[in-house]
Amino acid sequence: MSKSKIEGLERDDEVLREHGMTDGPKKLGGFTLRPMTVLTLSQMQRNNLMSEDCGDMLQKTAAFAYLHSAPRDEIRAVVNDKPKFFDAVDEWMDKNFQHHDELEPLAGLMAEAFEHYMAAKSTGSGPYKGNGSKN
Repeated sequence: MSKSKIEGLERDDEVLREHGMTDGPKKLGGFTLRPMTVLTLSQMQRNNLMSEDCGDMLQKTAAFAYLHSAPRDEIRAVVNDKPKFFDAVDEWMDKNFQHHDELEPLAGLMAEAFEHYMAAKSTGSGPYKGNGSKN
């Protein structure tokens, strides 16, 4: 992004949204995490990861990291079946982590990604609402 482009962004939510759309993969905790996309956002919403009611924060963080680092074909095989999805996340967590502290850097990245999502959502340019929605 050019300097003039940055100067053209006037509000914090615009900066966060632009950052979210141009961000690349990040290496963190031994993983290369793909950036949040429309697909991964949809997958998170299908499995209620964006909700405060999601429950176990360790599994929520692991699910975020799993969706952004595991092979896509592996994810697609389970993502539309909530129990299978969370079983796959549990297996992935068991395979990749020995202590809950290892998830902490991933939790920070997840919080940052959710912040970008919420900034875009708060301006009315958030997720697709479907045909017939009243904006």
